Amino acid sequence: MLRNAALVSAVAIASLASSAEAGFWRWTYNNPSHTWFKSMTAEFDPATKRFKWDFTTGTQTNGYWLALSPGPNPKGHAGELAILFLDAKTLSANSSITPKLTAYSYNGQNGITSYLDGNAAVAGNQTPDRIWSSLNPDTTGTVMQLSATDTGTTRRFIVELDASVIQNHMPLYPNPAGDDWTGLAFGQQMGTWFHPTAGLNTAYGTDPSNPNFNYLTSFTYTSQASYDTSNLTTQWVIPTPGSIALLGLAGLVGARRRR
Repeated sequence: MLRNAALVSAVAIASLASSAEAGFWRWTYNNPSHTWFKSMTAEFDPATKRFKWDFTTGTQTNGYWLALSPGPNPKGHAGELAILFLDAKTLSANSSITPKLTAYSYNGQNGITSYLDGNAAVAGNQTPDRIWSSLNPDTTGTVMQLSATDTGTTRRFIVELDASVIQNHMPLYPNPAGDDWTGLAFGQQMGTWFHPTAGLNTAYGTDPSNPNFNYLTSFTYTSQASYDTSNLTTQWVIPTPGSIALLGLAGLVGARRRR
């Protein structure tokens, strides 16, 4: 269960964030020879809610889905976490585009059905719990970086957000065990459910309750890889004075918790 891990992380986060040496959590991975996972960096600032996922892979990759937790493997944790779907299917070799990014409440299933079925515990497809889309007309203040860029035989994806809109989300289908909404955050530890895809095809439609909001209606692929983990150790990073401005730090926003 995420509750204990989240509470432990929350205590550590509150202590560090309130100190004179405020900073952010970071996790890094490097394996340049790997076909799919050449490098990954995750960052989360508990004070500003700045979230960053920086991923370098081979040029076969044109999208991914990602859910993170403050420790356990995200799979099975319905109504606690956000899941991101990144779509860069129109990226061609040696070019740069702005991908599409959508966020949902993760339904806990070992699959990509969250964008179609918000509550997998009930028969049939329940209304998806849509949180945010980069296709929304007003993304000002949320997107800091959203890019996909080719360099030779590698492809780099950067997603950097003010995740307040995700952290403040009230899930339509709260965790049945009463565990808190963690959203898109981690602390001293991190769990990942990360799958890059090749041969991605997508389609989008409008939210019936708000025609200005566009969300996924299809997310299919020909192949994929997985990086599914639990309890990865992160580091607390204290920025130097000259680097703080580069982080694009937002104002202090409290995360809403739900029991």
